[in-house]
Amino acid sequence: MSMKLTIDDGTRAIPVENQFGQPICTIHIRPADLSILDRYTAMREGLGEMLKPLEDISVNADGTAEFEQDWAKLKAVETALIERLNSLLDTTESARIFEKRNAFSAVGGKFFCENVLDAIGDLIAKAIEDEAKQTQKRIAKYMPEGSTDAGQPAETA
Repeated sequence: MSMKLTIDDGTRAIPVENQFGQPICTIHIRPADLSILDRYTAMREGLGEMLKPLEDISVNADGTAEFEQDWAKLKAVETALIERLNSLLDTTESARIFEKRNAFSAVGGKFFCENVLDAIGDLIAKAIEDEAKQTQKRIAKYMPEGSTDAGQPAETA
């Protein structure tokens, strides 16, 4: 007999679609993991440094290296990007986001990976906000109406 225990750890499955509703993949985040915001901020702020090796190579609009000798450098940056995304989202499946479109392909004058990061940032902010509202609603059940704190400190003798 096979047994299984399922525990809700707060992880949310988020379908990722393009602007036409076509599925790209599904990512998972835990909005109650407040360090996700710190990891996102660090990744966003460090993106320029991560992309720095691409400054001296020619990247085609489809995100491929123009010259064969630059392919390894491009792939190394892509691998580092995916590793950082995996760390951000606490997953091993971030590469799926780039299965249909290269991370360094041009979209609106930016790399596709920049659009992905912007969208993930918006998602994280909204998910944390929703989680905070749910938490406040739950806490309100246990606090007297109009109360602004959980109680007074114990008196010392």
